[in-house]
Formats: sequence, structure tokens, C-alpha cells
Amino acid sequence: MKKIHILPFITLVALVLGSGCASIVDGGDKSVQINSNPSGAKVTIADKNGKPISVQTTPAVVSLKRHHGFFQPEKYKLTFEAPGYYPAEASVSSRMNGWYAGNVLFGGLLGILIVDPATGAMWTLSPRELTWNLVSSETALNEEQLKTAQLEANPPKKVKPATVNRSN
Repeated sequence: MKKIHILPFITLVALVLGSGCASIVDGGDKSVQINSNPSGAKVTIADKNGKPISVQTTPAVVSLKRHHGFFQPEKYKLTFEAPGYYPAEASVSSRMNGWYAGNVLFGGLLGILIVDPATGAMWTLSPRELTWNLVSSETALNEEQLKTAQLEANPPKKVKPATVNRSN
């Protein structure tokens, strides 16, 4: 008599039904490559609420969550700082993951409504690689220097004083 091994089949069915498609294919947190020109800048990463979650030195690779909560995408603000350069800001945002649609075939309602939203796999991060060019504060002109430079380039014309003729 042939013995039927049902346990592997039940395990496979449980995995498919208990997982979302995006969770299976695209996993959890995502790595983001952060660069600056010049390198060596301090970058502070803050979440959607403005709470700093990481401070790195460029170039850096950071692992970021793709969701801020159940069915809520995350958005990160990156603040770059380096001596001799103006501070700069950039952002990394979540957008809908194409694999989330795969739940129609593989993950079912459980994947659509629970697994992928709870794990954040329904979202993907964009951009996954970011390079920011910092502006030197030593070569950039401030407002007063700019006015002085404009006056030197375009000096005011000398105007003769007006004469008034008074006739009675």
C-alpha cells in the first residue's frame, strides 16, 4: 500500500495562503544607497513624523521600513550637512509595489488585506539610490554680496541736477 505524504502539501498550502505575494517575492525592509558630492557629509534620516531614525556619513547604505503603519506608506526626509556647504534636504518615499497585485493570483484576500499591509511589502521605496550635490557656502554669494556685485557691474548713471525756472 502506497503511503500518502500529506504534511508537505498542507505546509505548502499554508505558506501560500498565509503569505502575501509582495511579501514572498519582495521581502521586508529595503536598502537605500545614499551618496553626496563631496562624500563625507553627515546625513540625518527622519521618518514621516520628523523623528530622527538614523545618522550616517556618506556614502552609506541604510535599511529602511517601507511602511509607517497598516496601509500607510512611509516618507523619509534626509538632511545633508558638511562643513563649508549649505545644508540640503532630499526625500525617499514609499509607492505601491507592483508585486502587491500578485495577491490576486497567489496571496488571496489574506495577502491583500493583512499580510502585505502589515509587513509593508505592499510598498516599495523610491529612489533606491540617491546622490546629492552639496553647494559650497564659500563660493556662493549671500544677498548683500550679490547686491554689491550688481552695483559694481552696473554703476548708477550720474544725473545732472534739475534746474527750475520760476517765472512770475
